[in-house]
Amino acid sequence: MFVYTFENIGNIKNLKHSDSIKPKHLKKIKRVKEGLFANFDYSEFKSKQPPKNESLQTYNELKSLQKLPQDIQFVKDKDEISEVFERVCERYGVKYPTEMVEKLLTDSTGIILDLKYHYNRPRPGQLAKEYNMKLAEVILSSMKTPSYPSGHSTQGYLVGLYLAEKFDDEKLGKELISEAKAISKARNIGRAHYPTDSKIGEELGKKMFRFIKKDIENKL
Repeated sequence: MFVYTFENIGNIKNLKHSDSIKPKHLKKIKRVKEGLFANFDYSEFKSKQPPKNESLQTYNELKSLQKLPQDIQFVKDKDEISEVFERVCERYGVKYPTEMVEKLLTDSTGIILDLKYHYNRPRPGQLAKEYNMKLAEVILSSMKTPSYPSGHSTQGYLVGLYLAEKFDDEKLGKELISEAKAISKARNIGRAHYPTDSKIGEELGKKMFRFIKKDIENKL
């Protein structure tokens, strides 16, 4: 059992992912009022705080990640969101809407980054070191932003739901949503995200899809 001391509790409480916002990320955040989600209200997500670093919930989340089986190939296979869904469309013989999916991914990124830096939650691997806990991380280039919410969970559900709506095929739709879940789960298996990152990401992705669905004829 981990024992808190005066020194380590301070390190744990104060740990952040980043000391500053990367310029390339700041540019994307400044463009949140452009594109498909120009009028999307995500203010409610700025009050849905993640569990505190020093909380029992966060500690238990780290322990749950520690117990997950390692599957490096699975994690890598689910890292590129567009490619995951394109493979599904190819199996079903339907034309993959590359341009629209890329627009969904691009236009949603600023909102996700704004929330990530708003909370600045350290990645599991960062915090695990303070708890003297070993995590079998899969280090990917897509893990260089704060942890909460999970961008992969957000965009996985956003794109998966969009494609399911577009093709309106029950069997295909189920597989697309299954892939959205797999994309989200892979981030836990890779120890890139806490379960609460994934959960809030799923909520955000679903709300973003409902927003664009209102005007689906014009936007999609």
